[in-house]
Amino acid sequence: MKLPSLKGKDKLETAERISIASIIFGALIFSLGIGLTIVTPRGIPAILSMLGAAISFVFTVLLIFIWFIKSWKGD
Repeated sequence: MKLPSLKGKDKLETAERISIASIIFGALIFSLGIGLTIVTPRGIPAILSMLGAAISFVFTVLLIFIWFIKSWKGD
């Protein structure tokens, strides 16, 4: 599946856009997991919360690394 809206003018900009979209996706999964803990604090809601937090964290670190590379290259 190709998403043309995430395509940038170069590889770094594309990676930056994908990273931002993944952070938003991770935050949505995290929010869903937190919301589902109203029903039960164990099982799937806890796993969704942890997964969403992990996705957001990993892609935030990746985004910072991409920004570092972009500033180092002088874009």
